[in-house]
Amino acid sequence: MDENVMDTQYDSGAPHKDAAPGHGDDRRAELRRRLEGLAARDTTADRYRRHVNPYIARTLDGLGLDITYVRGLGTSLYDADGNAYLDFAGAYGALPFGHNPPRVWEAVADLRESAEPSLTQPSVQGAAALLAERLVEAAPPGLTQAWFCNSGAEAVEAAIKIARAATGRHRVVATSDSFHGKTLGALSATGRPRYQEPFGAPVSGFGHVPFNDIGALTELFDEDGANIAAFMVETVQGEGGIHLASQEFLLAARELCTRHGARLVIDEVQTGLGRTGRLFGCEHSGVVPDIMPLAKALGGGMVPIGAVLFGESSLSEDFGLRHTSTFGGNAFCARVGLRSLELVTENGQALVREVADRADLLRKGLEEVRAAHPRLVTDVRGQGLLMGVELTTDPDVFPHQGLFRSLAGQEGLAGFLCGYLLRNEGIRLAPTYFSNSVLRVEPPLTVSDDECRTLVEALHRGLELIEAGDSARFFRHLLPAGVISKAPDAQVDTGARAPVEHPVAPREGEPRWAFVAHPTDPASYASYDNRLGLPGEQVRVLFDRMNQCRNVDTPAAMFVGSCRVVTDGGQTSYGEIFALPYGARRLLDMPAEQATELVQQAVDEAVRRGAQLVGLGAYTSVVTANAAALDDRGVPITTGNAYTVAAGVDGLQQAAHRQGTDLASAGAVVLGAAGAIGRASSLLLAERVGRLVLVGNPAHPERSEQRLAAVAEDVAAHLVGLGGEPAAESEESGYGALARAALRLAKDGADGADGADTADAAGIARRLAADGLLTTSLSAEDALPGGELILAATSTPDQIVRPDLLRQGAAVCDVSQPPNVGDDVRKKRPDVMVVAGGLIRMPGDRDTGLDFGLPYGVTYACTAETMIAAHRLDDLVVSQGERLSGQLVRTLRDDAARLGFRLHLPERRTDTVDGAA
Repeated sequence: MDENVMDTQYDSGAPHKDAAPGHGDDRRAELRRRLEGLAARDTTADRYRRHVNPYIARTLDGLGLDITYVRGLGTSLYDADGNAYLDFAGAYGALPFGHNPPRVWEAVADLRESAEPSLTQPSVQGAAALLAERLVEAAPPGLTQAWFCNSGAEAVEAAIKIARAATGRHRVVATSDSFHGKTLGALSATGRPRYQEPFGAPVSGFGHVPFNDIGALTELFDEDGANIAAFMVETVQGEGGIHLASQEFLLAARELCTRHGARLVIDEVQTGLGRTGRLFGCEHSGVVPDIMPLAKALGGGMVPIGAVLFGESSLSEDFGLRHTSTFGGNAFCARVGLRSLELVTENGQALVREVADRADLLRKGLEEVRAAHPRLVTDVRGQGLLMGVELTTDPDVFPHQGLFRSLAGQEGLAGFLCGYLLRNEGIRLAPTYFSNSVLRVEPPLTVSDDECRTLVEALHRGLELIEAGDSARFFRHLLPAGVISKAPDAQVDTGARAPVEHPVAPREGEPRWAFVAHPTDPASYASYDNRLGLPGEQVRVLFDRMNQCRNVDTPAAMFVGSCRVVTDGGQTSYGEIFALPYGARRLLDMPAEQATELVQQAVDEAVRRGAQLVGLGAYTSVVTANAAALDDRGVPITTGNAYTVAAGVDGLQQAAHRQGTDLASAGAVVLGAAGAIGRASSLLLAERVGRLVLVGNPAHPERSEQRLAAVAEDVAAHLVGLGGEPAAESEESGYGALARAALRLAKDGADGADGADTADAAGIARRLAADGLLTTSLSAEDALPGGELILAATSTPDQIVRPDLLRQGAAVCDVSQPPNVGDDVRKKRPDVMVVAGGLIRMPGDRDTGLDFGLPYGVTYACTAETMIAAHRLDDLVVSQGERLSGQLVRTLRDDAARLGFRLHLPERRTDTVDGAA
């Protein structure tokens, strides 16, 4: 909304206190006109998102399902542009005759013409009585009573009360992965804890047994049958993934309930009135329930209505007098219910028989789809026109790294296939509620043979794209037409990736590690799925769109792939890579608790899959305080910072050598010196350089100055600790001017201007600062021009190293992720040597088979540290926290050399950046 309108004061008609007399009405009229104009510019989706349910709106948009329909007729829906969509979602079974069925509208017109009153509580309701009679006539024998309400959840609530009142017991048993509604009692019966917990469900008195497990049900009744009021079950678990209750299970349930005096409740809310090819789903097994909730189809796709059918043995005064509904049994809904029942029962249930015939055709077509795509479609199941098509959740089905592989592991393929089918084929489907890998195929009962064939053909085409790995065409509809990249991504020749063992699987006894990272720059976005054929900035837009449909049930990290490391000595380890689908800025902008929780979930998933060690890359270590904020899950976690330090310092020294720079007298600048990598790098660089400038974050000056002072003391202490050799202070020692000066000060003790102040590290640091050898700064712009050597190791996503700030012939090593050094430095300053110090060549130049936007056989130092550490699990060393010791860095450097990892030093290009933390 226009912020000027938002700031306008409007006080229910009173003139503004500063307005001239008589001007208040004019001002309010103008405000109304402006608000109306804004409202006119809003889309229906905008209003829905703002005022109805922002979470559902966000999900629909992320999947590409956010179409507003303006007209519906039969099995078709139409948008404002006149585009038609074939509806195979069918409002979860609430559209038995499609949209706007004429004969149901006739019943409404007859009601209007007759002027029959709709709401007459408390009184005898004629339409409800007639509907009850007709339902009882159609129902299985013994169900002689009907009670009316407004929804399936209410019908289930009533069924629970009927059973409890009739038996005097309170315990209700249902099945795992069942769905019975979202009101508190119905939700307590629903067998999915994740959907219960936020609402205090299940309340006491509810329990669950595995679906179709006769042994578990028998054992429960044998142990506690005297306290069980009811056993509740669906003949087809709709939201649980379209699973059929076996006849044996239903027969056993019937026998157990009868023997123990409990009520058998068969929930027919979704399956009742023809959906399964019989009028009621329980008819397939011949099992007659004691209580049977109905809803959905009873409303004819037009009105909300629910009913519970039950026998006289379950009738009680407590229920009859104490459970009523203001709108239950109103004439409007009852008349529609009567017409709906008439339509499914007339001509000897002709429509129901047609459903059975059409279901055979549909199942045959879906089985053909499965046969044509056996790796993608793992099952076709269901009954009547309630079918499920289950898609694979195995990432290894997909040989290429990319979105298809990641979505399979997250049970996300079905949802995005629904979006593709809607936007490209005009077919409307939806996944089941609890099993996101299952496509629910639930069209109106009036669907035609040709429409079923249309669905099958469209499914074939969509699955063919997935099978071919054609992510460019599959996800194209999620990209806004006007999106273009801000600038062409620099391309790097990553080399032709040789075929690798696929799928890569762990071997018995092999060390197992995992690595968690995220996209950081355009090139890393582009490399995630190179079959998209999109520049990185557009891939980022696609990721942001897809992230809208992530929720608490979506795994935090996307599974990228697995690989095997083979060292120079022939040792192997197995690793899995996970990526949080957020850029650095997004992670930094999140509340710290949220970002930490995302990383924690990714670590937990890696551990669940068998990782013995987990590494953190890029900003996953920044947002978790270098892993300190993560909970202990029984496996070590490493930030990869120590080997990044080793690679960065070595890379800078080699770059300086290429530039002909004398390290011992050169000035070095460390950007981000107060961070874990910056501090440890400063310790090692201080041994070899002539001067050192420690640069901190100007956003928090007081805190940064304190931290920089502490680092300066650490540097001084570290240098003093080098004094064990007699010739340490001489130029022949290999130490730089800074280290030699520190050693002299330590040896001389009170000879400095500060007197005895130089006897400790703080005093030595102050004296070195006074001599201009060890200084601190909060301004990169001030510090950079004075440095021959620059090490960038900040946690800012900004490119703070600009061409105009660098002195002639400088050597720059950037280990920040995203880079602190922009590509414009390489383009505008050919005299400057810029290297990505965190890039490491794999042992034997073997490639992992996973693309990080890096050259063939090259990985990041933080990733390499995880691999290295996995090869010494019995004597583990890992990087955690802010203080990395020089000994830790040297240990990992030595291990890397022993195993065959070595530095990769190309000139800086925008797509060869390591992740620093």
